[in-house]
Amino acid sequence: MLLVTEDMLNACRLTGREAVVCAFSGGPDSTALLLELLRLRDQGRIGPLYAAHFEHGIRGQEARDDLMFCRELCWKLRVPLFSESGDVPALAQREGLSLETAARQLRYGFLRRLKGALGAEVIALGHHRDDQAETVLLHLVRGSGMSGLTGMAPRSGDLVRPLLGVSREDIRAYLQERGQSWRQDSTNLSPDGARNRLRLEAMGALAAVNPRAAEHIARCANRLRAEDEYLNGLAQSALGETGGSRRALSKLPPVLQNRAALLLLRQATEDFTEADVSRLVTVFSLPSGRTVPIRGGLVARADGDRLLIGPAAKEESFCEPLPVGQTVDTPWGVYGAEWAQRAVIPCPANEAYLDGDKVAWPLTLRQARPGERFAPLGLGGSKLLSDYYTDRKMPHDQRRTPLVADEAGPVFIPGGTVAERVKIEQGTQRILHIIFEKGEETNGKLGR
Repeated sequence: MLLVTEDMLNACRLTGREAVVCAFSGGPDSTALLLELLRLRDQGRIGPLYAAHFEHGIRGQEARDDLMFCRELCWKLRVPLFSESGDVPALAQREGLSLETAARQLRYGFLRRLKGALGAEVIALGHHRDDQAETVLLHLVRGSGMSGLTGMAPRSGDLVRPLLGVSREDIRAYLQERGQSWRQDSTNLSPDGARNRLRLEAMGALAAVNPRAAEHIARCANRLRAEDEYLNGLAQSALGETGGSRRALSKLPPVLQNRAALLLLRQATEDFTEADVSRLVTVFSLPSGRTVPIRGGLVARADGDRLLIGPAAKEESFCEPLPVGQTVDTPWGVYGAEWAQRAVIPCPANEAYLDGDKVAWPLTLRQARPGERFAPLGLGGSKLLSDYYTDRKMPHDQRRTPLVADEAGPVFIPGGTVAERVKIEQGTQRILHIIFEKGEETNGKLGR
């Protein structure tokens, strides 16, 4: 009886040259995996083989006995064994993680460090068909989309799962046929964790309905994976064809909008949820300048027709006086203020003429304040400055450009207009000319 088929080797993309690190706990799944990998190594189907055992600091003497079992078997098989221990409960408490998540972080960290130290290409895991069914059901009850319902892939990056098509019963039959013992992890019998509850309660109930329930669920995951890859291909093509235009993405069918959002998130982070995908889709249609939070301290920002994903960085805080007759350098460009003999109207959007006698001196260059209002020229009233920016379709960088304010509030928005209360009128005696020049370039307008 053999467990790893030719088809599974191809699915794992093992060519016969890869050095393999086998995650070896001593349980039935990893023991069967180690024996099958040893067979494949001896047949020249894989390269060098190493075993890796991680002790989680949870089960005391039982865990020490597991390590002794692994050492003895690896010595008998002439397979090099590497081991490490960690304090999973301490990490879980320190980081606010579940024991399962903390154990996974420490275990995979060890496996990948060892892989790098040995120059191995892949890490082999003992996940089997029943694990696959449990994974699919866990994702289902947590509200996952199609990608989650595809379960685990035979190969994911540097992780391979050669036993993914084999049932738990077949693994035990394989070991019994060879007279090979294994270790039993007592924590697997506790109903505390979500996966354990599913295995101990739900899977038995499903098997009572259909004895082949786990097989059918795993087969469904395989079909969904093929469809998932096809939809990802369509979404990738759409991203290329639209050039990332939010307007164009918002016109895609909803299923492709979700796929495009999923691909964009995968480029930015590995830590996201289905809710993040849904939030990102909304950014396709949001007014420029709006942002939505993404898990892991990221934000997605509507910037003109672009969509940007990046850290929710602390915004700059800029506040400097604007004296008349001088220029002020800012990170966004150069401001200047001067008295003028006459107003040249209309003027460029980055220039303004104000009635100097209506200004509540002094003038200050600063950024907009939360909830601040602005009464633009000709509106006949005021509105939230944030709404004014949105109406003008100003991108985020432009919104961070300092505005000109006096003691009563904003008087000039570069790229926008002046406040109604400081407008030039027929009887204006003192005309104040303000110029904003982006970047370091100057065109000589100041002092003309």
